[in-house]
Amino acid sequence: MRVRCNDCGTETEFTLENWRCECGGAWEPVFPASFDASRIRSAEHSIWRYGDLLPLDVHRPARAMGVGWTPLVPVSVGGREIQLKLEFLSPSGSFKDRGVNAMVNQLAAMGATSLAEDSSGNAGASLAAHAARFGLDAEVFVPATTSPAKIKQIAVYGATVTPVPGPRQAAADAVQASLRPGRAYASHAYNSAYLAGQTTAAYELWEQLDRGAPDWIILPAAQGGQFLGLYFGFSQLLKTGLVEKLPRLVAVQAERVAPIVQAWDLGLDRIPAVEPAGPTLAEGAAIPLPVRDRRILQALHESGGTAVAVSEGEIAAAQEVMAHHGYYIEPTSALAYAGYLRLADQIGADERVVLTLTGSGLKGKPKEG
Repeated sequence: MRVRCNDCGTETEFTLENWRCECGGAWEPVFPASFDASRIRSAEHSIWRYGDLLPLDVHRPARAMGVGWTPLVPVSVGGREIQLKLEFLSPSGSFKDRGVNAMVNQLAAMGATSLAEDSSGNAGASLAAHAARFGLDAEVFVPATTSPAKIKQIAVYGATVTPVPGPRQAAADAVQASLRPGRAYASHAYNSAYLAGQTTAAYELWEQLDRGAPDWIILPAAQGGQFLGLYFGFSQLLKTGLVEKLPRLVAVQAERVAPIVQAWDLGLDRIPAVEPAGPTLAEGAAIPLPVRDRRILQALHESGGTAVAVSEGEIAAAQEVMAHHGYYIEPTSALAYAGYLRLADQIGADERVVLTLTGSGLKGKPKEG
């Protein structure tokens, strides 16, 4: 597949060895010039509905997993209707499946026999599930503080789980040191095929909203995989004239680990690393420095969006509210509703709002109290 580095402009063919650009930047897929809606496979209800439109070398899955085409459900909360995109109904219980499914199909087609990843839980569980389905070896390096439920889920698929003491970056350093011929770095942070898979959330929303765009999409953001997938996907639709504007994208983080919010508030064009102020219930979003920092800030600017940080109390309360509406989500996923509450008075009464509920509550730490 053809890839490009947004940091230095290098364009090349992706290989298993060059998992990132020589400048250190993360590869992005080179997207088609336009989105040809006539090529949507209307009988397919997975991300491969858009297989002929994705910038991958593969256009049909080698193994069916049932990833994608998650429900979009209207819910009345606080006197107004919002739409919930139920990404936690994916096979491994999180939105990560969307990108991992595209990535593993691409890596397997390129000859990878072993996969390695660093993850705080959800990406690792998704990779382990896909490795099991494809019959591939997998090792997942996790921070030692990762939720026991997530560690058990990774292990049950048969993957090797390697806990790494220290900060989140220590797990990334460990997995990179483990790479060898035939072992692909199946990184949800760096891999361009993962990012391509996440664009399908935008295409689904467009179809589910009668081929239109919402006014706002509010979601948790850490490495920003789905955040950027939505940005790239709706940008394709805008470029083709299939929507009139980009949705306002809102990146929600925990106050204790909020590098995107801090850079946004300061008006920066790069995101400096932050020192976590303490542990957060939203462990899946506890990334001190996203690797695609420039793109995240660009997406915020171009979409007219914003970034907000919420407290631990707001996260726990949001998780409870969603549960009382019938949706038990993990605390990281609850960031979306907590962020919505922060912005509710800025949202017009007739504007369409989508929250992505990214992970099942069965996977995360319970709320304290």
